[in-house]
Amino acid sequence: MHRSPEVREDGKCETQVQYIRKRNTTGCFIDTEGLGRSIRRRCENMNAIGLALMLMLLFALPSDTTMFVRTLGGVENDYAACIQQTAAGGYIIVGQTDSFGNGSRRNADAWIINLDSLGITRWEKTFGEAEKRDGALSVDKTTDGGYIVAGAMIPYGTDYPSIWIAKFDADGDSLWTRILKGSIVSSANAIRQTIDGGYILAGRGEENLLKLDSRGNREWGLRFGRSLFSVDQTPDGGFVAAGDSTYQQLEWDYIPALSLIKVDDRGDMEWSNPLGDAFIGSANCIRQTDDGGYILAGDSIHLISDFEHTHSFMVMKLGADGGREWQYYYDTFSNGASVEQTADGGYIAAGNMVDADHGLDFLLVRLDGEGNLQWTKTYGRDGGWEYASAIRQTADRGFIVAGQTDSEGAGRYDMWIMKLDANGNGPGPVGIAERDFNALDGFSLSQSYPNPTLKAASFRFTLPRSYFVTLAIYDMLGKKCATVLQEQRPAGDSVTEWPVNELPAGLYFYRLEAGPFTRTRKFIVR
Repeated sequence: MHRSPEVREDGKCETQVQYIRKRNTTGCFIDTEGLGRSIRRRCENMNAIGLALMLMLLFALPSDTTMFVRTLGGVENDYAACIQQTAAGGYIIVGQTDSFGNGSRRNADAWIINLDSLGITRWEKTFGEAEKRDGALSVDKTTDGGYIVAGAMIPYGTDYPSIWIAKFDADGDSLWTRILKGSIVSSANAIRQTIDGGYILAGRGEENLLKLDSRGNREWGLRFGRSLFSVDQTPDGGFVAAGDSTYQQLEWDYIPALSLIKVDDRGDMEWSNPLGDAFIGSANCIRQTDDGGYILAGDSIHLISDFEHTHSFMVMKLGADGGREWQYYYDTFSNGASVEQTADGGYIAAGNMVDADHGLDFLLVRLDGEGNLQWTKTYGRDGGWEYASAIRQTADRGFIVAGQTDSEGAGRYDMWIMKLDANGNGPGPVGIAERDFNALDGFSLSQSYPNPTLKAASFRFTLPRSYFVTLAIYDMLGKKCATVLQEQRPAGDSVTEWPVNELPAGLYFYRLEAGPFTRTRKFIVR
């Protein structure tokens, strides 16, 4: 549990998707003074019920935060390893699939998915070879609008694993691929584009820190520690990387010691392990901070005996020389997977904690710039295995989180993608006991879009299996105004558009019935 998951042993996905779209009132350019005068004039002749209705309409106007929860996957195991927001406001996700491409319980393919800002799939690609377990572990946006992806190819038999690197354009079309043959164990755990247009790669193998040119050709490489899980370029053109080395070898595992290294742009060592060679734990993510220092997330290990140890989620702030400035520990059996500095100078970190039924839950920790706790949130189902791999702050100052779940979705494990607001809230209740946000056994009804609407509304829903569905519109008094849909629909996502121009302006409800499921939501016609 002390490090990001290793690579484990396109068609249409069974998915769940829910989203809420809001706009900030300032973003709507509302003339508040004029609106106030209008309200006062209209309220002079209104009774209490009319006033209440107007206030309901006013506060129902949609904020600029989009939230959604989505599972992606098929009947087998599917994992998300890394996520970033794209220049268009959507998201690029990489991971591994046993369900699609050449994937199976024996084989796996790398899986690359592009979502729009509402969490809807724009495109997806699988890459891999038969009789191999291929996986993508890291992605970075490139200056040409495309993406660089890195991972591993693990063959069956006696051949060693190889590092896999590929360059894609904005539409997911492959521009070039590089396979770097390794020895013992080879894996690319992290890749970043560098200021010279090349790439820096951190991983595991004969050389676990590699500098590549813009075509993926090796410029220099070195080995430090056992594995490097994260790398970032520093303002001086050099690089900082973090991972672990072997502190104590056990018969069934190893106890890691945290490894940190700073090199210049030619790969020459500037400093290493400023915390000492026996800091027990692992660094899964490291990022440069605005003050020239670093923020690190990982796993701090506490030895109880020669045969027993515990893990704690750890966030540590380092100075420019790698010296420790402060650290935060989460006190439950847990580990940290990802961290980054936020726009306000604080930090957001994601990882996992053991829940009451010995499963795993997503764990998010929000800290201020001095390491003081602002809030923590957990997401998952007791006894389920929800594993957070990556978190990023988004342009609207919310957060996007990627990982996997065995409690939801179509298969054994599915990618689990959550878009949250700035306080870690999703489009419904959040907590360990929640199955997911506003979904019941794979059934969900999303907020209509756009809302408010002038001409037409789009209604989206998700079914766990095929049902005869009825979607109807009701007014404030409960009178049916229209039947939008009355037909058999297949399992998965469905969407239907309906013109609203025959409805007078006002507040309405839309109600979806599908087998044993019923859900009602509201929308506004202007």
